[in-house]
Amino acid sequence: MRVLLTAIMAVFVFTAKGQFPNRVTSSDIYHDLQKTESDVRVLYVAAHPDDENTRLISYFENAEHFRTAYLSLTRGDGGQNLIGTEIGPAIGVLRTQELLAARSVDGGEQFFTRAVDFGYSKSSEETFEKWEQDIILGDVVWAIRKFRPHLIVTRFPPTNYAGHGHHKASAILAEEAFDLAGDPTAFPDQLDLVSVWTPKSMYHNTSTWWVKTLDEDYKKGDDLIRFDVGLFNPVIGESYAQIAARSRSQHRSQGFGSDYPDGTQIEYLSYVKGVKFDPKNIDINALSQDWEDSKLKEVHQKIIDVISKFDYKSPESAIDELVEIAKYLKTAPPTPFVEQKTKEVQELILQCLNLEMTLDFEKRYLVKASSNSARLRITNPSVHPLKVQSATYGTNTWTFDDILADNQTLSEELLFEIPANAEFSNPYWLNEPFEGTYQVANREDIGKPENDPALFADLELEINDYAFTYQLPGYQKTVDLARGVIFTPVNVVPGVNFNFSENVLIATDSGSKRISVTVTSHKANVSGVVRIQLPNGWTCEPCTHNLSFDEAETTKLISFDVRAGENSTSGTASLSWSTEKREVTALSLQEIEYEHIPSQIILSPSSIQLEAIPLDRGGVNLIGYIEGPGDDVVKYLRAAGYTVEVIQPDDLLNAEMLHKYDAIVTGIRAYNTREDLASANGILNDYVAAGGTWVVQYQTSRGLKTDKIGPFDFELSRERVTDEFAAPKLLNGEHRVFIYPNTIHSKDWDGWVQERGLYFAGEWASELEPLIAWNDPDEPERKGGLLIGDFGEGHFVYTGISFFRELPAGVPGAYRLLANILSLSKDSSDND
Repeated sequence: MRVLLTAIMAVFVFTAKGQFPNRVTSSDIYHDLQKTESDVRVLYVAAHPDDENTRLISYFENAEHFRTAYLSLTRGDGGQNLIGTEIGPAIGVLRTQELLAARSVDGGEQFFTRAVDFGYSKSSEETFEKWEQDIILGDVVWAIRKFRPHLIVTRFPPTNYAGHGHHKASAILAEEAFDLAGDPTAFPDQLDLVSVWTPKSMYHNTSTWWVKTLDEDYKKGDDLIRFDVGLFNPVIGESYAQIAARSRSQHRSQGFGSDYPDGTQIEYLSYVKGVKFDPKNIDINALSQDWEDSKLKEVHQKIIDVISKFDYKSPESAIDELVEIAKYLKTAPPTPFVEQKTKEVQELILQCLNLEMTLDFEKRYLVKASSNSARLRITNPSVHPLKVQSATYGTNTWTFDDILADNQTLSEELLFEIPANAEFSNPYWLNEPFEGTYQVANREDIGKPENDPALFADLELEINDYAFTYQLPGYQKTVDLARGVIFTPVNVVPGVNFNFSENVLIATDSGSKRISVTVTSHKANVSGVVRIQLPNGWTCEPCTHNLSFDEAETTKLISFDVRAGENSTSGTASLSWSTEKREVTALSLQEIEYEHIPSQIILSPSSIQLEAIPLDRGGVNLIGYIEGPGDDVVKYLRAAGYTVEVIQPDDLLNAEMLHKYDAIVTGIRAYNTREDLASANGILNDYVAAGGTWVVQYQTSRGLKTDKIGPFDFELSRERVTDEFAAPKLLNGEHRVFIYPNTIHSKDWDGWVQERGLYFAGEWASELEPLIAWNDPDEPERKGGLLIGDFGEGHFVYTGISFFRELPAGVPGAYRLLANILSLSKDSSDND
């Protein structure tokens, strides 16, 4: 029996940044030996990326040496983005990789369900309605049956104390799945791939966030157990809380950079069901009996012996015994536990050899039915010989039979033939249209954090007459003069991809609008015709382009001039690509590039939203924009016909320059990230007093750089309206913001996405007038979403309305309302 060993945490895989191979020290190997000796598995369950308590995951993984995983129900696609402009599915991909980066630090594993993060939810009832409760419950049961945890820990309680509807739902589902995973009548369709599993115990990772009296409660009863996660581990060189701080700091898109704590740090668990631990003698190890099998007891003892004799100066001295353990495991029944321990022992063998292995492709983007060169390099620094028998990919096989030792290197150029039926490298959960739940065709993909490597080599290795297979993923290796060596994942992509310059076009009149498309060919000698398909009532000139590319990785810019007719409808414009062989839907390729994660791509049908909006700008033309983090509003203001200049930090102090703007807009969370805005408040107030309009979009109360925003006092809250259908109540329907230059009708509140707004003001000075009240079901009215105050000759506006979501979605009413806000300082004589 040969066991496939996939690169997950080996010495030669790459860091989350994709930079330089991880080098494993003797301390790392010793630590991994201790984890292999353990047979306890812990599953931590919550709702989103960054919900997980990295302190507890770090403690279980690194202090107790339990195999620990985090099941995040969603990928965080409904969240905001502090470091870039990705939202929706793209930020879900980013946050998925941030979770994997976090796990690479704390040592845990990562799983997901098919639930889509649709934004903030105030009830589990709403959450289950959108998620299809039974489907996501089945996914949690699936995760339990695959991972087979002994202990399940929930981050949130199944009560309203959880705060977020997704949070409460995660606890409800975990508790239900705890009981169902061992029931063969529950989700029986899963049982052809997994077997039933009954966890032994469930606890809730409670917090003083919910219970202020935990320290006292712990002394009074036996429902609470606690752990000091601040203990220092001399083998690792950090405390578990310090490891956790580095792990949590990987959630950069959410602004969760963490302090590096020292000293005692207590975490509490509250009993839920199953086995209850004695707070004075917590024995989680007693939950597992996996090593008790008569054939495995000897293996367990051998691992203990390897640990006791481990030589930090010569880790390769453990190889012979580890190989004997691997051979013994070969004779044991192939249970999930045996298969996992076999992988771990094989990993340890390779770590002790301290191998370096890379599969370096010349190109990052590869196409179907093509031949591609890659350099395989394997170096064995150890004196212990390793035989490299062969490498395989699909129908490609390369035979070596090289024996490497004493720093010898195998270096071979391999020619990979990518089959015509290869799958594109799109995140598997984004291959089909979705709403509340991702549609995943392959049952075995459900729960996986990411795609398997697109290109790889299955290496047949042999040591001491023990043969096994190791899967080496392919990368493109480059050397950046600033960052050093960078390993970028290799992807299979369409031969030609088509990226619109924008994702929405706003037609405010019958004039012609130009749409630009960047076309990139990833193969040479290709030609075809690209054709645009328009919604009803739109016309184009031209409607087709003939394109040819002599060389690969060549880019061309094309354009279509489109015009909205009198009876045009809103809709999506898409592209098709025709060659001599066939016509296909044109695909776009979005790159997601950050230094703390490997490069990612998303492939999707190339399209642009076309909106014919009766929009009057009221004489406003030039807008000054103060950018916030992850702020993409500027491009949508430009799409609506405004001229927008981004105000640079130095220009904020130039009072005379600011007066040229018809309006100034401050981007989302600018006051949470920009120190320079504190000193600019007086100048911006003067701009308003002289007759300008200054609009501040939502800011969060956490981490404000200054509490002086605008000329009037107001206090930010966490209030929001998450129901995108919530009916607005106009508190002053005669206010010009609802009348000029666009009359706001009831239909202007239709078609909004995800929410009405967030981070509304909670309290405000009398000079600020609230204009809209709306509320989520069973909640009081929220009036702090649009505040307008006259100051001098001008107007100051604070708004929590989600323009940053509505404008990219092409919501007509959002454009019309924002146009009215921007024109507050204009009168009818200025109208264009």
